[in-house]
Amino acid sequence: MNTMKTIKSKMNTLMLAIVSLLLITSCSNDDDNTPKDTNMVDVGEYNLYTESLGEGNHTLVFESGLGDDYEVWYQLLGLSEENQVIAYNRAGYAPSELANNDRDIIQLAEDLHQVILSKSQNDRVILVGHSLGGAVVRYYAVQHPEMVEALLFVDPSHEDFEVVTQVAEDAGVDFFLGEGRPEIANEYAQLIENFEILGNLEPLPDVPTIVLTSVRDRLEFPENAKRWIDSHASLEKGLSNFTQVITENSGHYIHVEEPQLVLEAIDFLLN
Repeated sequence: MNTMKTIKSKMNTLMLAIVSLLLITSCSNDDDNTPKDTNMVDVGEYNLYTESLGEGNHTLVFESGLGDDYEVWYQLLGLSEENQVIAYNRAGYAPSELANNDRDIIQLAEDLHQVILSKSQNDRVILVGHSLGGAVVRYYAVQHPEMVEALLFVDPSHEDFEVVTQVAEDAGVDFFLGEGRPEIANEYAQLIENFEILGNLEPLPDVPTIVLTSVRDRLEFPENAKRWIDSHASLEKGLSNFTQVITENSGHYIHVEEPQLVLEAIDFLLN
């Protein structure tokens, strides 16, 4: 019961935060420097739209999956009541500007680094990554361990499970271009390269780490569910504080279907 009260309280806070943000945006429409302008982070040849809410001793940074913008994390932004929360749109996810460079996890992690340097109020951050965003967070943590306080992976992509052929990658790129989504197509075009990069990546830095693993949509084929669990469990290598939570109550989008599980994991990392 106490957990449910806490979740309801955080959801109420979230709604207040969203209403406040909308009011600020509405009241600023006549200004030269609109919230859209001030929220843009220059990462080089393009700008990324970034939301930064709240303040505190901890900074939470959310990295979305393929095809998702920062709004997918709305059910968790109430955490800004006591912490700084940063969520942003990768290049091409409007209103972020489209990029012309290769969109592999090396570049995505570099963009993430620039967002953190520009917006974080704290020297180290807690990174939360879903799906492809989990791969980005993983690469970033290995490259910039000094910037990382803790890690939360939400059903992250993993090279030991997912196999993408060139034919499938090309078909996906063509599909998203046909749908008028070049930002997704540009990231999809790097999936094979991403898994090669991950396969050669060093272990994670020794910081508190939680991985949330969904098996609900994989239970029809138990061998696949086990491989998915095992691939996520392999992230524990070299870590002294690692927790894996397996859920059958939500699918790939745990943070949307079962946000309380993500909130509990973040609360554990914060405390």
